Amino acid sequence: MKILLLGLGRANLSVAEYLVKKGEEVFVYDENVKSLSQEALDMINNHRVLMHGDDAYDMVITSPGFPPDRPICRALAAKGVPVIDEIEFVFRQLNDPEIIAVTGTNGKSTTAALISNILSKAGIDNFLGGNIAPGRPFSSSLFLDRFTYYVLEVSSFQLLRIERFRPHIAVLTNIGIDHLNWHQDVNEYKRAKLRIFANQKVDDFAVLNYDDVWVRGVAKSVRSQPVFFGFQAEKGVSINGKFRYDDGELFATDGLPLAGKHNLMNMAAAIAVSRIINVDNEDIEGGIRSFKGLPHRLEDLGEVNGIRYINNSMCTNAAAAVASFHAVGGPRIVILGGKHKGDEGKDYFDALIKDAKACVLLGENAGFIADYFKKHDFESYAIATDMDDAVRKARELSVRGDLIMLNPGFASFDLFGNFEQRGEAFRNAVQQD
Repeated sequence: MKILLLGLGRANLSVAEYLVKKGEEVFVYDENVKSLSQEALDMINNHRVLMHGDDAYDMVITSPGFPPDRPICRALAAKGVPVIDEIEFVFRQLNDPEIIAVTGTNGKSTTAALISNILSKAGIDNFLGGNIAPGRPFSSSLFLDRFTYYVLEVSSFQLLRIERFRPHIAVLTNIGIDHLNWHQDVNEYKRAKLRIFANQKVDDFAVLNYDDVWVRGVAKSVRSQPVFFGFQAEKGVSINGKFRYDDGELFATDGLPLAGKHNLMNMAAAIAVSRIINVDNEDIEGGIRSFKGLPHRLEDLGEVNGIRYINNSMCTNAAAAVASFHAVGGPRIVILGGKHKGDEGKDYFDALIKDAKACVLLGENAGFIADYFKKHDFESYAIATDMDDAVRKARELSVRGDLIMLNPGFASFDLFGNFEQRGEAFRNAVQQD
């Protein structure tokens, strides 16, 4: 077979290695070859993977970074060539694996990691990967022994190009406004998220956020069995000082490792999944209480000269930014800004005007945010040129006992390659003191 890979980054690199070992003829199209990893460049330079020409292909496998409106995607569509995502390809190769898939606007990574930690605590072997970062692409499992469960974070980009991909348990954490720089509009974004349920059967499960009215309504359209979670949920997992599952009490919510109501919701979703597959309550609680959290998600970097630092670089939309801002207390100096993805962020700005001690603006939309602050008579802000400058200015606005928080609310692609680079830049700037 002649197979074209769109992109040779994290996801498709393992696909390329797998296909080459199978003896397939593999081609690659990448818009920025110079940015590829050395491993990917070696595969190209050694001619194990050929560069795209005008060949006819039997299959095209894409990484998530190629929207359908890219010229290469339009050209393939015009020829009637189907394009599938890496997760679809791996699903086919593994021949109907037992998948727990998590999607949503916010909380995907933490929820998936919590599920994996609970399963590990219970002695159940599992693969944690997919779109989660840091983590492993689903394709890396092609070289490993089979797992009992594959716990995957999946994005709207990936779901848009599935055909047979079927999770036994599909989790939808919530829906907000995001990625409108990739999707045509919010309706396409929502339709893409719903594709996580498209191939489920009646003996599968849909784990749904009861407190999100739109997500709650999804229960009426899925073939699988809905299981709810939320503060308002009457069935499934409810939260009221304690976690409950249906009529049974599980454990108290005090002393948990993650702060904020949004993280209680992430835990509730993970509990719902665990109960579906009959994990003991003791292992569920142990898996949650032993969870260390993920980098760049309300990551406590400790104190420097009496000032506490929180790295929340993963926060790339306004809804997540508001929830994270309210998850921590005390006088807060917030570093925010970046690249818009559809939501101007005014709800976030209003929260900061009301409760932030000061703000430091960094990134492409710093001027837009500054104008909004001026119109609302908020003058406690500064504009920074880079992350070092942002941390320096934040320190100038702070005193001992304050908290400096990187809580961007927007994408990182204006100044950084990804949110991890942004978070590491913040960490490095903090450590320079």
